[in-house]
Amino acid sequence: MTAEGLTEPHHLERWLVDHIEVLDPTLKIVTTQFNRWSATAGTAAERLDILALARSGELVVIELKRGSDKNVHLQAISYGALVSGFTTSTLGAVHAEWLNAMDPTAPISPELATRALKDHVDDDWSDEVLQQTRLLLVAEQYPPLVLTTVQWLAERAPELRIECHQYTLFKDEAGLMVAFDRLFPVNDLSDHVLSPTASQTSAAARVATSQRQAKSVVRIHQAGAIPVGAEIRLELATHVKPDVVQRVEAWLDMDPIRRRVTWVDDAHAPLHWAADPDVPSWTPSGLRNRIFVDAGLPAPNFSAADAWIYQGSSLYAIANSASAGSGAL
Repeated sequence: MTAEGLTEPHHLERWLVDHIEVLDPTLKIVTTQFNRWSATAGTAAERLDILALARSGELVVIELKRGSDKNVHLQAISYGALVSGFTTSTLGAVHAEWLNAMDPTAPISPELATRALKDHVDDDWSDEVLQQTRLLLVAEQYPPLVLTTVQWLAERAPELRIECHQYTLFKDEAGLMVAFDRLFPVNDLSDHVLSPTASQTSAAARVATSQRQAKSVVRIHQAGAIPVGAEIRLELATHVKPDVVQRVEAWLDMDPIRRRVTWVDDAHAPLHWAADPDVPSWTPSGLRNRIFVDAGLPAPNFSAADAWIYQGSSLYAIANSASAGSGAL
């Protein structure tokens, strides 16, 4: 980038804001170049490159570097600590400011911006979940010291999740191109590592459940394991109490169209619900929550990927079978 005269805020940041899916297709940009941090004892002017929100409800700090920087991980950790002070309402206000700066011709209120962020999250969104921050580093090169420290942190503090993404510039007939690759962690082993079971009500557990579901639908989509138009069924018997099952089933039986759910060609929101044709597609947890709320019940916490069934198998089981068949993790 230096040789081409390109900079972090004017080029690298712009590429990622326009195409954040190259890092993670579940991310939504909240703001960029944010630097307003204050406390009773003073202020700080550290400028965060990109702040994003994942579908799981966690904040994602994205730190960009042109070339190489031996302190990139330390900066990201500092930003992770700073953003932990956000609440859903203050985050919505910051998102509104950013959207209005990007397009002053279509002003949006903090309330509408907060609603847009909540709609992006698959499950219930709270200030507690918001503090489950992920750090995402993006650089052209990483000194061995950075990778050594990141790996050590991953082993010693597994709840502090850090990713290292590397980008490469090259030229072809179309002009200057950029490619992004995740350098660390090399593989996502979260489904294969044993760990103590957390309470279902903990923020970390809710994020983990949402991520598990997201990985399932992406793997099914990539493998083409469920055909478009296939009927998907919601089975609750092993996930909630019998009286809750009865209430949901009774509500569904009031109108046969409420049970009509089909698979669509979408890697993240693959369910179409005939009862609400105005919404083109739903995530498994999003539709599960909508059905529970419409049935007069609070949104539940169990994994939606285990409750949606195709031909006798859950989405989670189908995803695992598809991964085993392809040799993928």
